[in-house]
Amino acid sequence: MQYATIQAAASAARAGNVVLVHEGNYAGFTITTSGSAASPIVFRANGSNVVIDRGGDSESDGIRLQNVNYVQIEGFVIRNATSSSPRVHRCIAARGATATSPMRGNVIRGNTCTDADAEGFYVSQFGQGLLENNVIANAGRNGQARGHGIYLANGGSDGTTIRGNRISGITNAESEGIHCNGDLSIGGDGLISDLTIEANTISSSGGNNAINFDGVQNALIRDNLVMASGHHALRAYAIDGAAGPRNLRVINNTFVTNNGWAVKLSEDGGGHVVFNNILLGSAGSLAIGSPTTLAANNNVVAGTFSVDEEASTLTLAAWRTRTAQDAASVSGTAAQLFVNAAAGNFALSSSSPARDKGLSIFAGLAVPSTDLTGAPRQQGSAPDIGAIEYTP
Repeated sequence: MQYATIQAAASAARAGNVVLVHEGNYAGFTITTSGSAASPIVFRANGSNVVIDRGGDSESDGIRLQNVNYVQIEGFVIRNATSSSPRVHRCIAARGATATSPMRGNVIRGNTCTDADAEGFYVSQFGQGLLENNVIANAGRNGQARGHGIYLANGGSDGTTIRGNRISGITNAESEGIHCNGDLSIGGDGLISDLTIEANTISSSGGNNAINFDGVQNALIRDNLVMASGHHALRAYAIDGAAGPRNLRVINNTFVTNNGWAVKLSEDGGGHVVFNNILLGSAGSLAIGSPTTLAANNNVVAGTFSVDEEASTLTLAAWRTRTAQDAASVSGTAAQLFVNAAAGNFALSSSSPARDKGLSIFAGLAVPSTDLTGAPRQQGSAPDIGAIEYTP
């Protein structure tokens, strides 16, 4: 079947259908029909120039999933154009579910989002979902208070994976690169649990944090590269969420920020594992509130720590005495570690102190099998520290 608009095809699509969209410029569309785990509904761009350049619903979302399950969105270019009417408020939105009856199994993969007025992607009550290999640039360009690259919102969003996305150009002072908020006031348990945040590159995050958690617990954060975030690289707390961070597993990340901590955890529930990371923050490497249940080692650090959520700071030596952690961690600088951090090249140099200094297993957790680029994780005598394995 052929349809004159994407919306007409979306209205007709049923479980198991694949909607191929040929190259051209289109209005946005809304999906209201679910697929199934065995037979998802797939919307796929047939070419690299399938462009949505104007909003398609009352809120001017480019693509909207309205309380649906097992829908896949693949390969679209969503952007604002000078003549857009209406302008694209969010490139992709998923809404209309509840915290106790969330959407499940949706996939947003390989899309490009440019110049959204507000968030690049806003997905709410988005359980067991996947946001993978998307490019998001210049979100929040129309002065919106929330211009996050990816906003995973509200309870019910458990079990979602955010992987391989590239986020840049966010300048709004109140925006984050990836923002996850459990928000108890919306309903449910007020938490987002069992997230995987991996292999994302965030090269700017406005005036705020690159990866931001409010009410997030039991999350795996690995193989991510954060460079020059507006504030902290990884920040976790409880304001809207029901409780603060607990059981975060932070492995093989490169976190570099010129205006905050590499990792700062407040309202801290403890139980965190932190190893094989490069943690270079202008304020310090790791600020936490529950040091007695922390397991940390084999990190390259900036040399400053806190056990009272930044009220006071410790040197690496004092941190080791206070916590009995990071016995094999070392201090380092960007100049020592990377090929050319000033030019945005965060690959390890041949003489980098992070080479072959990581652990294969720590606290019962194994390193990722691949690095940020997809290369095998261990190419020397031991895994490297950081998101990118050294390749000769």
